Amino acid sequence: MTTPTDEFARIRTYLQQQAGEKSTEDLILRVQEGMDELAAAARSIDASRFATLPPGETWSPMDCLTHAAASNIHVAQQVLYVAHTGELPIEGEPTLPADREQILARQAEAIASLYEHVRDARPDAYLEVKWPHPFFGDLNWREWLLFLRIHCRDHARQLTAMKDSFG
Repeated sequence: MTTPTDEFARIRTYLQQQAGEKSTEDLILRVQEGMDELAAAARSIDASRFATLPPGETWSPMDCLTHAAASNIHVAQQVLYVAHTGELPIEGEPTLPADREQILARQAEAIASLYEHVRDARPDAYLEVKWPHPFFGDLNWREWLLFLRIHCRDHARQLTAMKDSFG
């Protein structure tokens, strides 16, 4: 039986191995797959139900998307700053509008900026700079970049389950 601790260790190993082996462009392609999956899942839910709490859930689809996008934007900013300067910015998560398309647009803008900046960064720059993830421990900027894929896919699955629970 797999415990959450075992699963966290497996994911951490995946992040470390893939971030160390893959080119920046390969990492970007993987992250974009996750971003596309999240956006498609969010858009698949009827707008009239987007703010509705599904049966058995503690979040509405809007809550889920807002969390995912705010976290993704925050991580994107952290990654691009560390990749270029080795300094972790102090800004927190952004406040987002209460509109699905505006949230997705803000996220897409932040991620486009992230891609532009990490493409210009040296792939081996500032890898000694790490900051903590609550489940996966200290990660460097390349590991955090790849983490965005996992984060998006996790919340895309959550949104799909919410859609299915609406019937």
